[in-house]
Amino acid sequence: MRVGCAVVDPTMTTSPARITVRHRDQNYGPYSLEEANRLIVSGQLSRDDLAWVEGTPSWTRLGLVPGTVDVPPMPGSAEDGSSDRLILPAFLLAFFIGVFGVHRFYVGKTTSGIVMIVLTCTLIGAVVTAIWSMIDWIMIVCGAFEDREGRRLTRWT
Repeated sequence: MRVGCAVVDPTMTTSPARITVRHRDQNYGPYSLEEANRLIVSGQLSRDDLAWVEGTPSWTRLGLVPGTVDVPPMPGSAEDGSSDRLILPAFLLAFFIGVFGVHRFYVGKTTSGIVMIVLTCTLIGAVVTAIWSMIDWIMIVCGAFEDREGRRLTRWT
């Protein structure tokens, strides 16, 4: 009689979990945890992407998978809510030729840029666009000016 002995089957090994990731409506993988972490660090995958770990019943966010790295967003990246456009060019465009709305074209606000050009062609419209561009210039200096996607311009250079 053998008490307290366990028989271990050498063919049964525990392999690390494999992770399938859904990124931009496409499934990728399966990856090991190390591979997934490398892809997160390189920016090819996001912690907000959906992930399915083999053996689990459902999909979850990749960032919630135990062992995934937490990479803070780079300053000035789209992830931290700031624009990739620079303040200095917008500042100079608004200051020197702001009545033509060129600074608005620079940040992707083409419709309002076109409106400013059309208004500047009339005498009353030129007064309106002069005030409008001055307000934009002040907003740029104060750091409150936003690009087309609503992200603030935060970097001067």
